Amino acid sequence: VISTLVVHCVGDVVIPRLTVDKKDEPSAEDYPYLDASEVELDGTDASAPRRVPMFKFTHSAVPHPAAARAQAAGAALGGDQAGAQIPGIVSCMTRNVTFTNRNPCCVHCRFGVKGPFRILEITQVGRHPVKLLEDPKRTRKKGGAVEQQPPRQLYTIDKYETVSLQVEFVPELVPPGLWTEDQVEHVFKGNVVVEYPREKQDSPDAPTDLQRVRLMAVSRRPGLRAIVVPRPELDRPLAPEEEALPAVVEFGRVHVESTLTRSRVVMLLNVTNVQAKWQLLHVGKKGGTSRCSEEGEPLDDRNAFHFDVTEGELPGPSKDVLVPGSGVRMPRWFPLTPALPHALPAADEHRFDPLRVTVAFRPKKAGPHRSRFRMEVQGGISADIVLCGIGSFDEADDGVDFVES
Repeated sequence: VISTLVVHCVGDVVIPRLTVDKKDEPSAEDYPYLDASEVELDGTDASAPRRVPMFKFTHSAVPHPAAARAQAAGAALGGDQAGAQIPGIVSCMTRNVTFTNRNPCCVHCRFGVKGPFRILEITQVGRHPVKLLEDPKRTRKKGGAVEQQPPRQLYTIDKYETVSLQVEFVPELVPPGLWTEDQVEHVFKGNVVVEYPREKQDSPDAPTDLQRVRLMAVSRRPGLRAIVVPRPELDRPLAPEEEALPAVVEFGRVHVESTLTRSRVVMLLNVTNVQAKWQLLHVGKKGGTSRCSEEGEPLDDRNAFHFDVTEGELPGPSKDVLVPGSGVRMPRWFPLTPALPHALPAADEHRFDPLRVTVAFRPKKAGPHRSRFRMEVQGGISADIVLCGIGSFDEADDGVDFVES
């Protein structure tokens, strides 16, 4: 009797890939497959884009009192305890990226990073953590931050095991050309790269599957915005090309020995959640055209203009509202009435109101006056205002201002 034994063999082609328990970012795309023919064996479309998650970091160019840059890990809020949390997160320099092996077999891989980031520690359950930097603070103090070299150590992740990477954003690794002086917010991107070598020997020519997780860091610095409370009898509508110029405060004609003081209000707003420390400076007269109402060579007398506030700290972002029918946000000129419904404010919510700076014009000489002042911000973007007024000896200019009750 002759018998035949038939053995059916079924093999699975497993493309190594670790899973990150985080929602995919629609704008982030993974590396293409190493071999498209292997993917098409189970009917998968190799040309379809693969989305990957994104981890976000937050950096403040000016250290916040509640979140110094020396803080090693965790997110720090800009608001006080039991207070208004309008600033949100002001510092988040490190994030933990956790990978899980959901394949039916173990996975061998390497981890690396690209961009202004570095891996501080790699942790696996049941194994000693691998610290790639002994003391990251020491490197930052000396100012010798060097781009991290790609590690060649091969890690083995068994089935249903996890591996966690502690990733840090390093501002010192950003090229100097990417920092611009006229922007309050900079965005830097990078990747956590996972390499899956298909051969055990460490050869640069060995085929390797690649996977990445996107990293994005947002660096903010304080920036002031000066807005003049309008007065119809003094201000004129601005042309579109004049909106980007410094704010102009018109005082009109004022008697030199007037018994009354002509004053205007300028509102200062902090456009970011980084606290702005500012002080008032006088900017010397330079050449250029004047936007004042009167022609002629104006007198640059800084003593003719008096400010009630000349320095301080302004937390942000300052409160503003959207102007109906446009995309411009402006502060409220007057407080809300009790008749309008609103939630109960926090105890320190008034700190985020725009700062009202009152400027008085007291000329000592007759003729046009024009002076430029700057609210200089430490480590941020300053705001300039131009004050214009005319000193006069005409008695008609010594009248009493009519203020509507």
